[in-house]
Amino acid sequence: MRAALWRHLGWRGLALAGVGACWIAYGIGLIVIDRPGVVAAAAPVIRLMCVEGWGGVWIACGTAGVVTAVLRPGRDLIGVGGVFLPPAVWGLAFVGSAATGAYEVAWASAPLYAAIVLLIGVVAALTGGRRRSCTCEGGAPHGQ
Repeated sequence: MRAALWRHLGWRGLALAGVGACWIAYGIGLIVIDRPGVVAAAAPVIRLMCVEGWGGVWIACGTAGVVTAVLRPGRDLIGVGGVFLPPAVWGLAFVGSAATGAYEVAWASAPLYAAIVLLIGVVAALTGGRRRSCTCEGGAPHGQ
């Protein structure tokens, strides 16, 4: 069973499901835990919508990643965008907070968001051109 699941998901599906699950947990954390430092660093986007609303965005985007993990590259673009969007937006918000002096220490966390965005982009680029085939679709018995 596990081998069949791996043949179907491959690296791209595993990345989407894993990162998506992390975004769901992070979104729940934004909703249920008071995080004054994060709220201060993400102030540019918090002005657009409350932190609980952003928690819902992280959850929705993570869910898109998890749900589309089983789809073939090219058909999973909603999930790729879902796992890419929140850290990109929040990373820019952290940079903005640091640059404007609104929360000067936000620069220290901005590289974490940049690294996540970079890694998601690398995985998407490396696995995007491959056709995923698995035994459940009558394809070859090998994954990516």
